[in-house]
Amino acid sequence: MTISKDFVNIYKDYLREINNYKRTIKHIENMKRKVEKRQIIASEEEIYLVEKEELNEEDDFTCNKDKIYSFSNGDKYIGKIEKNELNGKGYYAMYDDREIIMEYMGDFKNNVREGIGQCMLKNGNLFIGEFKDDLMNGIGEMIYKNGDQYIGEWLNGKKDGLGIFTWSDNVRYNGEFKNGKMDGEGQCFDKNGNLIYEGQWKNNYIHGLGTYIWNENKRYIGEFMHGKKHGKGSFYLNGELIYEGSWKFDKPSVFGRSLEEFFCVKL
Repeated sequence: MTISKDFVNIYKDYLREINNYKRTIKHIENMKRKVEKRQIIASEEEIYLVEKEELNEEDDFTCNKDKIYSFSNGDKYIGKIEKNELNGKGYYAMYDDREIIMEYMGDFKNNVREGIGQCMLKNGNLFIGEFKDDLMNGIGEMIYKNGDQYIGEWLNGKKDGLGIFTWSDNVRYNGEFKNGKMDGEGQCFDKNGNLIYEGQWKNNYIHGLGTYIWNENKRYIGEFMHGKKHGKGSFYLNGELIYEGSWKFDKPSVFGRSLEEFFCVKL
């Protein structure tokens, strides 16, 4: 596939989904604000029935009205209860010594995050997207505290599938992810939007076949290993083939010299 062309439409589709998710979150924010303003607080008995681990038939508790539940461990939930469990759209804050360490608003199903949600993590990262079985699954966007951003596919809490990762300095990667890392086919662009690499990646490194471009007039086409030019490859300068042959860890195998040393006359 032609990643650069395909990703224009893929990125637009992702943004459309995220904007839809944000509208859902906005409704939950409004609900939370109204409940807190009116101080609709669950009784101690209702909280007890939600926290109770072993339930009898007479303990069955359902409340279709949004209420504030302040649990014994310090956590807080605002939303509805169905059969003693968190269900529907709601808000949950997890505390540690009165400090919020996780804040979530979105869909719940049987006490876990399931559906569309927004989650602020203790480290300051903010995720908005799809959840399944209490983990990030589906399309989602992570805005990192340091300014980095990822939008794309997630699987079991990790980046997995197609996605776009943009660093805080505006360098961007478009391509495939596996188990949270750049892995598969992908492209990398510098902060000005110029293509600097396209090809294969593995475990966050350029690895396999690819094309590396630098200083506009220099181009390497060939094999890479762990981020370095290694194997069979060709070096072009101003569109002219200068060297074709074997490379070892960024150096042509001839004379064991570095790329710049080997072509210093040409440069």
